[in-house]
Amino acid sequence: MSPFHFDSLVWPWPIAIYLFLAGISAGAICFAVLLKHFKLGRDAYKSGFVQAACLIAPLAVFAGLGILVIDLTKPFDFWKILVFYNPTSVMSVGVAVLMVYQVALFAWLACVFKIPVLNWCNGRWPIVSKTFNAIAKYEATITGLLVMLALSLGAYTGFLLSALTTYPMLNNPVLPLLFLISGLSSGAAGTLLGGVLLNGNPDGKEVHFIHNIEIPIILLEIVLLFTFFAGLILTGGQSQVAALAAIGEGFWGWIFWAGVVVVGLSMPLAFNLFMKASAKRKFSYVAVTASCSLMGVLLLRNFILYTGQMTIA
Repeated sequence: MSPFHFDSLVWPWPIAIYLFLAGISAGAICFAVLLKHFKLGRDAYKSGFVQAACLIAPLAVFAGLGILVIDLTKPFDFWKILVFYNPTSVMSVGVAVLMVYQVALFAWLACVFKIPVLNWCNGRWPIVSKTFNAIAKYEATITGLLVMLALSLGAYTGFLLSALTTYPMLNNPVLPLLFLISGLSSGAAGTLLGGVLLNGNPDGKEVHFIHNIEIPIILLEIVLLFTFFAGLILTGGQSQVAALAAIGEGFWGWIFWAGVVVVGLSMPLAFNLFMKASAKRKFSYVAVTASCSLMGVLLLRNFILYTGQMTIA
């Protein structure tokens, strides 16, 4: 059986990319909010790391939606899912969350970048000034709403797969939380990598702040992965078969142990602990650590998607 082509496959790799992009968008904007609220304040827009997160969040969502539309059987009918909502459909509810999330996202971006935008306008477009000032009055409400929607979006990526009830590995209550935490991990990594590429200080307070959060996130991700597979194995039956087939010998077994566990979790954790103990963080350390985390989360999405569809209940 080919690792990418088998009879029970319903959702191929474009769905994994969509789930990855939705997760990194939610994670990146959460870290942008944390940096602004706890470290940078009104000067957040000057930080290369906040700028990177604010670029990643909308671009990842647009790219993910584009991939999803292309993967549809009738891509030119995609507008119907944006207009007609079915509250009993996980995908329909997820699209609704995604739409509201984007509105809140751009409203928050208007609050963050109000000062440079108004300086650039220099009174030439009064309507722009009035709009940005009006939005800024509700910044606290918008921020709270955005964080809730981002966390919902991160968890939704797992709920979407767990709705496939005929696949015992995917129909797992731990999956939404695992995908939420791994999405936050990818958001942190994307923010760090984008920030240093935008000439942010690799030893700046933003990097220290994110790394202090990233270490417990990686540890929690390891615990959730262990819980995910331990639950499947102890359940027995087809759940046990699915778990052992996924992490045993073969292509996907190598992807899990070498790609997810070693490259995606162990190396970033080791690098983070090394940088925490060392005197100074360097560009190469930050960039390599972030790249490993991003690769690990992307491989995890593909691993769960494909191996989860190999065994039917």
